[in-house]
Amino acid sequence: MPRPADLLRQARTRAGLSQRELARRAGTTQSVVARIEREQTSPTWETLERLLAAAGVRLSPETQPADGSMLYELPGTLRLTPAQRLQEAANLTQFLYHVRRVSDGGRVPGATVPLNPELLFTTLARHNVQFVLIGALGAQLQAFPRVTRDADITPARGEENLEHLAAALRDLDARLFTDREPDGVPFDCSASTLARAEIWTLVTRAGRLDLVFAPAGTTGFGDLAAHAVKFELYGYPLLAARLEDIIRMKEAAGRPKDRQDIEVMREMLKRRAS
Repeated sequence: MPRPADLLRQARTRAGLSQRELARRAGTTQSVVARIEREQTSPTWETLERLLAAAGVRLSPETQPADGSMLYELPGTLRLTPAQRLQEAANLTQFLYHVRRVSDGGRVPGATVPLNPELLFTTLARHNVQFVLIGALGAQLQAFPRVTRDADITPARGEENLEHLAAALRDLDARLFTDREPDGVPFDCSASTLARAEIWTLVTRAGRLDLVFAPAGTTGFGDLAAHAVKFELYGYPLLAARLEDIIRMKEAAGRPKDRQDIEVMREMLKRRAS
């Protein structure tokens, strides 16, 4: 997963430019370049595009930084506030969306809407939806150094909460995501419909959203909410599953792609305890 700091640093190094030289070419200041590379700020698409262009990089969907340990990125992520960590996810999905537009000549076939955490979580809060944020985004709030493109939540199953959830999803123009229809297809977004499945993969005007009522290794909302970490974001409280529970879910799911995430989270917990 590309990170703006990695992309910019790699592009500048390959071009043989100092931060000051790159800033001059891009019409900005050296401090702006330095803050982005140190992950003290998360740049907008326009700023990153201008800086990369000044380093001679042509964007493509395959644009990737050199491989590196996520633990190397941890200090930079720790310096960010929880809101800034979520903004990184938003900027990344916006970045990838624009990269596809550039490569496809202005067309984005099958593209989903970039993630907008503020719109997503404030909408859920305004509708009084009870949920716990899980997955990579929940871990990212706690300084996990991998940026994700979507949000995963575990809502409470009660009938009243499902009514609130259905109203919030209608407000977000939720549609069903499928591989053949990544921009989503309409569905009956009602409490009774939501109660019929354990997992819903959706596209909303706030980005991709997965509803997982009973994540692997857990019994659902009550299990996770009991020890969840509470944040105050965008003027509302937000519960995120603690790292120990995210590890528990990933271990139970048994997916090969989760192995590195588990190792990094365990190391984070060791460092936190020391």
